[in-house]
Amino acid sequence: MKRHLYFLILFGFTFLIFLAFRPVYVLEIRFNNHSIFIPLSTTIMLSVEYTHSVSLTKVVDVYLVNKSGIYAFEERWEDSFAGQPVNGTFENDLFVKKMNRSLGKKWEYWFIKLNNFKIWIDEKQIFDQPEEEGHLTFEIRQIPAFKLYAGW
Repeated sequence: MKRHLYFLILFGFTFLIFLAFRPVYVLEIRFNNHSIFIPLSTTIMLSVEYTHSVSLTKVVDVYLVNKSGIYAFEERWEDSFAGQPVNGTFENDLFVKKMNRSLGKKWEYWFIKLNNFKIWIDEKQIFDQPEEEGHLTFEIRQIPAFKLYAGW
């Protein structure tokens, strides 16, 4: 009986170790030295809203993200000034350009304080730009499950 209990405990412990170290796909959102990990069990919609640094108007870049990569889905902007597209349809007070372009597994921005960017996942705001300029990176990665659930 003790022997069966020993094997049952050993099996349970081994199974927990296996679960803890199994790789999971995540979207790492990194701004300077701050990171957030978003699990990628399905496709998510990622939106980056910011103030354009030249025209000082609203821009929203929309991406679809899954474990195979980051895909440019849509761009929305208020006006066609320097550095913004000139072609698009007009919807809900914004110009809109639909896309379906693979960007690979990593995408980057450089933001200054004036940009005041915000990040949304599936229409829920998850991040506001701190009072600093910096490098914003989105990257598809595999990490051990325990890092995701422990918040490391």
